[in-house]
Amino acid sequence: MTETYDYDLVVIGSGPSGRRAGVQAAKLGRSVLIIEKNTRVGGVCVHTGTIPSKTLRETVLNLTGWREQAFYGRAYRARKDI
Repeated sequence: MTETYDYDLVVIGSGPSGRRAGVQAAKLGRSVLIIEKNTRVGGVCVHTGTIPSKTLRETVLNLTGWREQAFYGRAYRARKDI
C-alpha cells in the first residue's frame, strides 16, 4: 500500500524565496513540503552567485525592522541616517 501525504503548500526549490514562503506558511500553521533537487538548501544565488547583494538586502531589511520595532511592541531604535 502506498503512503500518501497531504500538504497545504508544496514549494519547488529552496532558494531564498522558496525558503521564505515555506517558513512563513509554517508559522501560519500550514503543512509545508519543500522540494530541492540539489544536496544543499539555499539555491544557486546563495552557493554560486549573488551573495553580496543578498547580504546587503538582508542587512537593510534588518535595519528597517529595527526602526519599526516600536510598532510591534518593542522599544529599540536605530538612527535614521544609517
